[in-house]
Amino acid sequence: MSEETHFSIRMRRANLESALRSAQTCVASRPAVPVLGFVLLETQGNSLSIRSTDLSQSLRVSIPCAVEKPGAVALRARRFLDLIISLADGDINLSAKGNSFAAISIRGLKASMPGLPAANFPASFKPCTEWMARFQPGALAGLIGRVLPTLGDEIEEPGLSLGCALLRLTPAGVLMVATDRYRMARAEMRTSTPSPEDREVLLPRRLLRTLQSLFPGIGDAPVDFGITGEAIFFRGGNYLLGARRIAGRFPAFESVIPTWKHEVIVSTTDMLAAVDRLKGFDDNPVGVILFDIQGQTLELRAQTPGAYEAVEQLPVQWSGPDTRFCLRTRSLLSCLPPIRSAKQVFFGVPDQSAGEQRKKVPVALTAKAGDPYNSLYLLMPTAVTRGAEERKQTLATS
Repeated sequence: MSEETHFSIRMRRANLESALRSAQTCVASRPAVPVLGFVLLETQGNSLSIRSTDLSQSLRVSIPCAVEKPGAVALRARRFLDLIISLADGDINLSAKGNSFAAISIRGLKASMPGLPAANFPASFKPCTEWMARFQPGALAGLIGRVLPTLGDEIEEPGLSLGCALLRLTPAGVLMVATDRYRMARAEMRTSTPSPEDREVLLPRRLLRTLQSLFPGIGDAPVDFGITGEAIFFRGGNYLLGARRIAGRFPAFESVIPTWKHEVIVSTTDMLAAVDRLKGFDDNPVGVILFDIQGQTLELRAQTPGAYEAVEQLPVQWSGPDTRFCLRTRSLLSCLPPIRSAKQVFFGVPDQSAGEQRKKVPVALTAKAGDPYNSLYLLMPTAVTRGAEERKQTLATS
């Protein structure tokens, strides 16, 4: 005797594929528990909810569907997605029997695959009932885009979270900060996304990357933010993303933001293009570019001693004394692209009179006008290369 059908729906293939691709971001790649490699399909009214989780994150995507018989079934995420990708466009019929064996049909094709009962799928985080703030369309994407390139790899010290960005909500606006000790990014919106009270929360790097992957699907919809005792939630469009809260503290960053008397003003386009051209001329493990400012000229130099060297000069505005410092090429290339829409960038340079102490003071990079996120980047200077020192001595004696 055949099993009775307990789940039957119909939906557009393209909608299902898009939802499964998004859900894949929270499917464990090498699950220790096999069910973490599955997605849960469950009817909710006139829509289909697709949920995935690796226990640290959980994503729910909703798409419209015609429900013939409400129910739920868990299917292997990668295998199911591969099958849906291979199908022609049109309406897909999906059903499952009491033994969780699923049948998929579209046009003249019929396929089947084993599944698991919905009860076997891990429970999600406790639902968020209080949404604390709403990000207007594109605002959260802009903040994340400016700080994510400077985020550290992992938690490097007990209780100190370098693999997370700090999100600070206040009645006046929102602030996001990230650092890896060699560079720091601070982005803020002073008049957007107000919160009724001051709140701080740590956002793991993986959560930020998952959000970035969802923004194209969220489109012009606002994004709501909420927290519970165990999880952080972002809700936008047809997506609900939750992540386990991280215990720890963010490094104190206010005290390391320097003040400066003089700043270099240079074309953003010219600076980005010059750094991109010079990046291949330093083969050292930590590639650097020498900044040599003399009058209204900035000379950029990259070299591999005894092999390669490239020099480029850019016109700048500068009112301070001649000065020189080195910055990591990788740091520059991570901080310049997010503010490329601004016509000019400003380098706040530490006071040269501070002597050796200035080597511990970061160089500040900001766009000022033209950047709605008031971005500020701090880059730690490195030692000036030996070749550059020899060149300076040669010029002095010639």
